[in-house]
Amino acid sequence: MSETPTQQRTLGERYAGVLSALERFTRIDLRQHAKSWTWLMSGQAVGTATALLLAIGYSHFLSKETYGTYKYVLSIVGILGVLAMPGMDSAAQRSIARGQDGVFWQTFRKRLLGGGAATLVAAAIGLYYFSQGHTLLAAIFFAVAPFLIFFEPLGHYTSLLMGKQLFKQLTFYSVLLQTSAAAIIFATVVLTDNLLLIVLSYLATFTLIRAMILLRVVHTFPPNNVASEGEVAYGTHMTVINLLGIGSSNLDAILLWHFLGPVPLAIYSFAQAAADQARKAFKLVTTAIAFPKFASQDKELLKKTLGRKILLAHLATIPLAFLFVLIIPPVYRLVFPAYTESIIYAQVMAALLALSPMRFYSTAIAAHAGTKTLYTLGVTQSVLQTVLYLLMIPLFGIWGVILATTIQQFLSNILAFRLFKKM
Repeated sequence: MSETPTQQRTLGERYAGVLSALERFTRIDLRQHAKSWTWLMSGQAVGTATALLLAIGYSHFLSKETYGTYKYVLSIVGILGVLAMPGMDSAAQRSIARGQDGVFWQTFRKRLLGGGAATLVAAAIGLYYFSQGHTLLAAIFFAVAPFLIFFEPLGHYTSLLMGKQLFKQLTFYSVLLQTSAAAIIFATVVLTDNLLLIVLSYLATFTLIRAMILLRVVHTFPPNNVASEGEVAYGTHMTVINLLGIGSSNLDAILLWHFLGPVPLAIYSFAQAAADQARKAFKLVTTAIAFPKFASQDKELLKKTLGRKILLAHLATIPLAFLFVLIIPPVYRLVFPAYTESIIYAQVMAALLALSPMRFYSTAIAAHAGTKTLYTLGVTQSVLQTVLYLLMIPLFGIWGVILATTIQQFLSNILAFRLFKKM
């Protein structure tokens, strides 16, 4: 029997009452967060699906040697991307969140100049491999070089959408980019195992689609001309910090490839894949939702309320991490039968996701702290991770990566908490 309008209103009132009670208890605007989370998580769900599609393609159509070398190349491309000044995204987003859009094009031009530097370095790497007789890697980096001028800078549109908190539009364009790129790359992997063509399909697809999205976004949501002071300098500082952070985060793949070869790197990459999707979802929350909110919030109020919010967030991440650990073995055996060696590593990395909310302290520091504090946190995290990788990967291989990451995250979270309290 269907419910009467009176019963429906009663259910609606009950729901509103429960939601209001939860908001009073948590001191969080759950209605606004629910709207933001709905769009962002739906986009992340599509991202996870496309990543799964590509992983299936890689595991079934590429040898471990080819896939391991592919991940090695992309790790170097990731490091070169730092030269395109990704810190300008944070600078633009922080300014746009305050209604000052004038910095958008200024930071975009800086990113293009950095992209040019990345192109020169990629060409130099190609020359190095050519001189060493590695003709395939030389050809790949020569082919990669021209794309790096635009590859990262064209993604600058996300700072405009995030700063304005246009999560619906951000999700739409993210889904468009991910599905289009995944379809083209998957088709390339099915048709050929030529590493050069696969890398080119990756770079060309993302570059062209990002260009179209950028043009559409600035036409639909044109930035205003309200200027802000100091944002370019802030973006430069954030880039220097990112230079160390992104460099150290890609160092694991590079060291594994050099010390152990492409096959162990392929095994590690598939182990990392499950945790990476969850980590990307949490990073999306911190950059798209938390950062602009923290930037526009009074610092003293944030210092009083953030600890409680982090504690509540752990109530969600701990059971989710436990669930991840349980489902990884059957999923890997079913979907990636060639990579069952990756299961145990994937489970350990998934368990570490339980502590993800501690990263909110770093987000708050990025939103409010001075340059000295940002450098202290960023440089310490990066140097610590680099040193631990250099010590542990040659000795323990894949387990060395996991152990180094665990120690680095634990110590970095302690440092971030102390710096946040002193902010």
